[in-house]
Amino acid sequence: MATTAEAKRTAHIVEYLLFVWQMEDAVRATGFDPDLLDRMCEGMDGPDGDWFLDLAHDLDRQGLRASGHVGHAHETLTELALLHDLLTGPLEDKAYTEAFHAAEPFLRDLDARLAPERRGRMHPAEQMMTALYGWLVLRLRKETVSLETEAALVAIKGMANALARGHVRIYRGE
Repeated sequence: MATTAEAKRTAHIVEYLLFVWQMEDAVRATGFDPDLLDRMCEGMDGPDGDWFLDLAHDLDRQGLRASGHVGHAHETLTELALLHDLLTGPLEDKAYTEAFHAAEPFLRDLDARLAPERRGRMHPAEQMMTALYGWLVLRLRKETVSLETEAALVAIKGMANALARGHVRIYRGE
């Protein structure tokens, strides 16, 4: 039986990475307390609970208790960056390129808001993921999201969905 994470990775790679980042934050919210981690797993199907505990162990083993992403999350982000470069370059995927260009001004705006030492250092795929995760966190906290931000997210979600479709096509050999 596939885990929720495995199903998401196959169906929509961007949703998968957002899920991993969210679960990393959920693990951190427990303070790595074994009893709290076990209680969180009680409501999950067996494979999902095992996956969640493995994630907690990976975070701990990789020294990521406070922040950062586990190795397989970094690998997935690198995969998305390479896919972006393929779709906008050699493969010339028109649908993805159009979606990226629609989101690009918003990604540049996001980049301009970063701390000076981080500006210009993020790949567009990472900017996209950062924007989507920030929006997700605001929504989960039930915080108000400005109309301007919601409008920007329409374009960024379009880019994310086009990138995920490109991922599925490439890995199916289409």
